[in-house]
Amino acid sequence: MDIEFFLKERTKFICYFYDNASAPFTQIMADIENEVKPYIPPYSEDGEPPFLSEWLDAKSGLEASGHHALSMLSSSLQLYLKAWVDRLDRYHGMTFEVDFKKKGWLNGYREIFKEVGLDMSHCPANLDIVEQIPLVRNRIQHPEQLTSINVSHSENDLKKYPSPYFIHDSELTLASEGEGHSWLFPPTISPTKEKIKDAISNVEKLCSWLESEYWEARNA
Repeated sequence: MDIEFFLKERTKFICYFYDNASAPFTQIMADIENEVKPYIPPYSEDGEPPFLSEWLDAKSGLEASGHHALSMLSSSLQLYLKAWVDRLDRYHGMTFEVDFKKKGWLNGYREIFKEVGLDMSHCPANLDIVEQIPLVRNRIQHPEQLTSINVSHSENDLKKYPSPYFIHDSELTLASEGEGHSWLFPPTISPTKEKIKDAISNVEKLCSWLESEYWEARNA
């Protein structure tokens, strides 16, 4: 089975899903900002921006589209890595004793790669970005606050990644203005379209590299 093909079929759908799911929310936000009908501000001496609640709802919808895309991407990567390791067992009799529950599934697979002699420093993917995908997926799937639809990074994740990738650059800039990266409040997981596409690209690079390493070793 061509597992790389099926991985890329999944990532292609994730791109399709995100582009179509996010489009109406992006349009609403743009229409409000550009005062396009029906979002033409009425006369008011109130200092609150007009249509603020509608803009915030659209922003939450945009972020939720990104959250779902990253969740699907995390699952797709996990399925690919499982298939990659299962192939070693099925065709080469290679088995591994890894406690995925204790280490986390991505760290568990990285331990397997080390066992088979793969040097991950040669991988062309940005592994810092790849490693943050399952972290944000876990936060998205297990929110902690009933009172807010927003999802924030955990304190433990921020200790490991003080400059998390899936946030708005404006939040990172505010933190950088202090001493180091100091977060008064945990930053919101708010992936942009560019960062989602970058995450997809890096997952594909990782999987393509693993596939080429497998076939090079098999044909040696």
